[in-house]
Amino acid sequence: MNLKLVKPSEKYLKSVCKAAEEYLLLPSQFMISAVNQMIKAKDEGFEDYFKKIENEQTGIGLKPGHVAQTIYWLAEDDEYIGTFVLRHSLTPALEKIGGHIAYAVCPSKRQKGYGYQGLKLCLEKAYDMGMEKVLITCNAKNVASYKLIHKVMLEYGGIELDDVEIENGFEKRIWVHTNKRYGKIRPLAVALIKRNNQVLAVAGYDEIKKEKFYRLPGGGIEFGETSIEALKREIKEEIGADIFIGRKLGVFENIFTFNGQKGHEIIIAYEASLSEENMKKDKIAMLEKEFEGAFYEFVEITKDTIIYPNILEKVKSFGSQAIQVTNENRLKDILEYLEEKEYIK
Repeated sequence: MNLKLVKPSEKYLKSVCKAAEEYLLLPSQFMISAVNQMIKAKDEGFEDYFKKIENEQTGIGLKPGHVAQTIYWLAEDDEYIGTFVLRHSLTPALEKIGGHIAYAVCPSKRQKGYGYQGLKLCLEKAYDMGMEKVLITCNAKNVASYKLIHKVMLEYGGIELDDVEIENGFEKRIWVHTNKRYGKIRPLAVALIKRNNQVLAVAGYDEIKKEKFYRLPGGGIEFGETSIEALKREIKEEIGADIFIGRKLGVFENIFTFNGQKGHEIIIAYEASLSEENMKKDKIAMLEKEFEGAFYEFVEITKDTIIYPNILEKVKSFGSQAIQVTNENRLKDILEYLEEKEYIK
């Protein structure tokens, strides 16, 4: 396949007009508005259509509730294959139905792998625009589209949210990373937050292994950021809380397979604690939209508990006490003590 995503132009109009006839002959209840506009342009002329989509890309003359978007045509050589829409941001309505990416493939080109390839090309466009992840949605009745989006999520990484009820059923919603993590070593900072024989973690599920596991809090270290800065930022973004970092537990290497994809992480782990109020909670809701409905919880450690990254066996002092903030008024003293011991900067 010599496929590419291109900006709509006169070069492709012959095959676009042919595709418009196909869309009309085989209408779909899941047709996207960008294709309907293209069909309308076939009869009324493409000059206004080209101007309209150019304005939509730059945000000129947008209707209330609409966002800037870029429309691409998926082309093989000079032949139109499908339409892909990349929205530059989300509104509350788009978070429920629509997402960042919408697409349609010409009826005669369906079930030939074009949708899969086009969606991956659209992820590249999103990545080039600085979007680390995108939300893609589809009607629950659109089984083919759901399977395609889910397949791409397994390949690129992401998370599936709970379905939401809409006017004509339910909407599937999936966050997908725009850049494959396969083949790259990822530096992470994680926190071991202990309460008796429990640790704070978020549940996950590997659909290939059919395995439920728990992941310690933390995340990726960005360029120019220390591991402690990264850990504080990640916890603030994920649960809106401050984290009190204690001693470094060590640096660990984790080579693993998740949903069929191999991963490689270098992990810097710290003992840590949250405020007294949060340490008493059994569950702490995650705030980021891609983790809607997810939460951190204090998980009982047993021989059957699967924790990633698997550092518990390597931390000989797991039984020792982490820092416990038992009095909010002592917070300043605790932080000063940690700074003195060079546990934090």
